[in-house]
Amino acid sequence: MLVALALALPATEPPLDELTLRRAQRGDERAWRDLVRRYQQPVHQLIWRMFARRAQHRVEDLVQETFVRVLKALPEFDPSGPASLATWLLTIATRLALNELRRPEHAALDAEPPAPEARADGDLDRRRLGHAIATGVANLPDAQRAVFVLREYHDLDYADIAAALELDLNTVKSRLSRARAAMRAHLETAAPEFARGGGR
Repeated sequence: MLVALALALPATEPPLDELTLRRAQRGDERAWRDLVRRYQQPVHQLIWRMFARRAQHRVEDLVQETFVRVLKALPEFDPSGPASLATWLLTIATRLALNELRRPEHAALDAEPPAPEARADGDLDRRRLGHAIATGVANLPDAQRAVFVLREYHDLDYADIAAALELDLNTVKSRLSRARAAMRAHLETAAPEFARGGGR
């Protein structure tokens, strides 16, 4: 599928080791800093994508708020429970972002940044496709965007997404299917050369 191929996800970093996690749960400051360093980027990326073209100035505040909540709840996190540490963190970030997006002042999209100029250049082609995908993600309804981002960018399985968003499995699958269809339709219009297989 074009959208999945175009995302070109980097290799997933290994999870935080159990000893560091246990130390962080006991309040060890160095272990806590290691935890933040390991998960700050995925949390930031998730919130940035959830806020695609909506109040981007709020992203850093929400990343910090996510880790404030994580710090408070970390002693109760069960490493042998159903969710991995990464999934648990992304769940907190996603719920925080969705709650913030429900505020009326975030309903309108910000102005769309200009697309890169067209020319025969592989790197530029990738940037143009990335711009088209980012625009498509921004235009998804919040509920569909949450499912799409968690699945396509963070590779959570359906059950983890259902737990994170407090949805049943069929709702997750339905929203993801609609989001993928919307993205395909958007790319056929916004980046037809890639949709036809002419890019990458």
